[in-house]
Amino acid sequence: MLHQSTFYTTDEYPPLSALNDLLYCERRCALHRIENVWTDNAHTLSGTLSHQRADRPVEWKSENGREVHAMWLRSDQLRLVGKADVVEFHPQANGPDIPFPVEYKRGKRKKWDNDDVQLCAQAICLEEMLGVEVPRGVIFHIKSKRRREVTFSTALRAMTLATAERLHLLLAAGITPPPVLKPQCQGCSVHDICLPSALLESRRIRTYVAELLQPAALSKDSA
Repeated sequence: MLHQSTFYTTDEYPPLSALNDLLYCERRCALHRIENVWTDNAHTLSGTLSHQRADRPVEWKSENGREVHAMWLRSDQLRLVGKADVVEFHPQANGPDIPFPVEYKRGKRKKWDNDDVQLCAQAICLEEMLGVEVPRGVIFHIKSKRRREVTFSTALRAMTLATAERLHLLLAAGITPPPVLKPQCQGCSVHDICLPSALLESRRIRTYVAELLQPAALSKDSA
């Protein structure tokens, strides 16, 4: 089984989790990957603690097949590396075991494109590394203790490839995008550094000043 840490070379390839970061918020991804700004909040600390069991590199066999935790992954097609929380290997009557990636997420069972893309990227890594097709995987929602199966459709694979390309373009440009106030900003770990609401307020102030000065400018022109 492929566990070697030599697969993980951050100087060459960014981590798989950066895809999730990018789809959540492009600015947060840039703050993390370009400016090396990292902070924790209750959500990130809870997620880290919830991942501790899956992050221990172990492997065992059961009547349903093999299960590998913290398996190193790499894809030259995506130019990404990382670790799968869990990879189940489902035995087949004829042919090799089928890898089935399982990604742990802190929240309740919901569908998020960023989670599905991250899981699909793991599947692409496994296909490239092991030479077998990976048709499906699972998001395990820790809070609700429920599994949500994800099919790696043509559309999801295309979205994953496009997101990986966006990530590489963002990192190559080395420019952090300006903040955009979104509903998810309040729960973001870098909210107090990003300050999206402050930018919104500054825009309002500029608009107010422009409107305030506009009558004086019109009066001067008419004179």
